Amino acid sequence: MTKLLNQYSICVIDIGSPKLGNIGWCVYDALHNKYYKGADLLKLYPVLSSICENNGLILGLEAPLFVPLRTDLLLATKARKGEGRRPWSAGAGAQVLALNLPIMTHIFKNLLHLKPNLKFSFSADNFTAATEEVMIFEALVSGTDKGNTHIDDAEIMVNSCKKYLQKQLLPKNILETEIGVEYFNLAAAALQRVGYKNHIQQLSSSLPIYKPD
Repeated sequence: MTKLLNQYSICVIDIGSPKLGNIGWCVYDALHNKYYKGADLLKLYPVLSSICENNGLILGLEAPLFVPLRTDLLLATKARKGEGRRPWSAGAGAQVLALNLPIMTHIFKNLLHLKPNLKFSFSADNFTAATEEVMIFEALVSGTDKGNTHIDDAEIMVNSCKKYLQKQLLPKNILETEIGVEYFNLAAAALQRVGYKNHIQQLSSSLPIYKPD
């Protein structure tokens, strides 16, 4: 792992139905050593806007953010290598993938409204944690890692990432290389939908998947 020269703040959003109150978020502001938590996304956006004025941000959404594209159609819904026994396509994973599409678009639209110059990245290799730089990752909090509430789940992932921040590192990506597999990046597509000018090749990229350790 390459050490970062800049510190970064951390935000994780546990995705669910807004109508049913199944959303929770947690932010760690590295500059001020302060936590913010809540269930209302509209209260989150100003917090992130302020944080991005001072340092970079890693933004985790607890939902599948990219899907594998395989030549063999029989393997189309197979788990991504490394994600374990809870694949993106089964049960809760497939449900939250669909729920997240409009929510993720809402998140990106509002962040860019407040901070039009944000620079989004999808790879730890390209992330420097510079001011107004945001790296998106997929948060995988499941099984015994989960807390009692959606806010708890978000905070658990934030605290796991924070341990790496203290070492000037990014968390370990659990996604493993799979020969011959391409990807469809849903986060990149959502950013394009709200007018962000990312490179077309980013639609074919994976993202880091982080889970608590």
